[in-house]
Amino acid sequence: MRKLIISLAASAVITAGAVAGLQASSQASTDGNRLQATFTTGPPVSVTPNLGMVELILSGTGTVEGFGAATEVVGLVEDRAVTPCGAGSYSDTVSRRVVVHGGVLVLHEAGMTCVTASGLQASGTYEVDGQSSTGIFAGARGTGDVTVNLATHTETLSGKLILAPAAA
Repeated sequence: MRKLIISLAASAVITAGAVAGLQASSQASTDGNRLQATFTTGPPVSVTPNLGMVELILSGTGTVEGFGAATEVVGLVEDRAVTPCGAGSYSDTVSRRVVVHGGVLVLHEAGMTCVTASGLQASGTYEVDGQSSTGIFAGARGTGDVTVNLATHTETLSGKLILAPAAA
């Protein structure tokens, strides 16, 4: 049992590192209503294996081009009882809060991590939560894709970010 918990925690660290951003090396742009970002990650703040699920909370700092310095808090749940792409795979659910000088961008993500010949590969989609977002992101909308390179702990978000018109 101890080996299983250690194995789950180690795997969770690898996956969490790919899903959240510490020392964010980021690139974002609203040109053409696009959101482009890449994050490099570090260790999780909390790891809780329970009932086939691994819960992680991560935080990080960095910059988002076009928005300035950023901090981020990420809640990640890996459901190890669900195997969407075969043995050793699992589903991922993420709530991400990115804070910049002008506001807070909230993203909800769903994805899966699959075992491939080159190792674990994670992918998913995100949706902007404009109702929970604040400041310049209040009322924003958009969706996109998330890809994760688990070997380098980098995550790329690519899709749409449509800011709400400023109130007069």
